[in-house]
Amino acid sequence: MELTAEKLAQGMTTEQYIESIKVNKDPFIQIHAGTEIPAAVLDYFNGLEKPVRLAVFTSDWCGDAMSTTPAVLRLADASDNIQLSVFNRDDELELSNSFLPEHRAGTVPVFVVLDEEMGQIARFIETARSLVPAIDAMDAMVAQAAASVSDEAEGRREARGRRTAYRVNKAKEWGAVILGEFQQVVADGMALPAAERPSEGGTQWPPQD
Repeated sequence: MELTAEKLAQGMTTEQYIESIKVNKDPFIQIHAGTEIPAAVLDYFNGLEKPVRLAVFTSDWCGDAMSTTPAVLRLADASDNIQLSVFNRDDELELSNSFLPEHRAGTVPVFVVLDEEMGQIARFIETARSLVPAIDAMDAMVAQAAASVSDEAEGRREARGRRTAYRVNKAKEWGAVILGEFQQVVADGMALPAAERPSEGGTQWPPQD
């Protein structure tokens, strides 16, 4: 399956996507509102000679999407040089997987930046690579707290709630990191000859030191 201009035109706006969210809607809105776009990032996109197209494949149930997607959507809506199209990844699994290596099929969210001729410039996968230690620390803290709950089901609910609250509280800090890395991978792609694109950013699997 190929991402064509016609397919891209079927994507949602930020407002339409938020309306469609069934899981984690309130924290998504809070993180979106709490994200502050670094001035250097916005200046970079506003200074592009030509607009870029941005395809976002995301899922409302995904924790990394809860942090990453609202930050990137906020940036896209702040710059006239980013033409945004949002897709529910679960409805577009084959297309979303076409932008991933085979061993990472199913990873979400996926952000694909394209030029006006639909040539790929950059891909940004899951979340900022430099946030992985902070996310691991969050998970360890949450797991320790959940372990103190005797009822297993209640422990899982406790863990989900704590992760969500942590992500909301980190919206400003993590959003700046995410958008900084997103801007860098786009800049890297722009610097490459067309035949060597796309550049790729975000997390890696297996993790690399």
